[in-house]
Amino acid sequence: MDLITPSTKEIMQISQSKYAVVVAVAKQARVLSENRRNDENYRLSSMVTEALEDILSSRILIVNK
Repeated sequence: MDLITPSTKEIMQISQSKYAVVVAVAKQARVLSENRRNDENYRLSSMVTEALEDILSSRILIVNK
């Protein structure tokens, strides 16, 4: 999976808070890693990359409370 690092401008279109994006990526990466812990190709960095891609592509939405 090749991911081009998003710019701050792109991140701010997702949420008004960069912190919210970081927390959302961390939470999604944890979910992905828990689901794939037994996978022989498991790498935490790939889970973070996939989580960021999920959020950038709107598969995961950030809800501000």
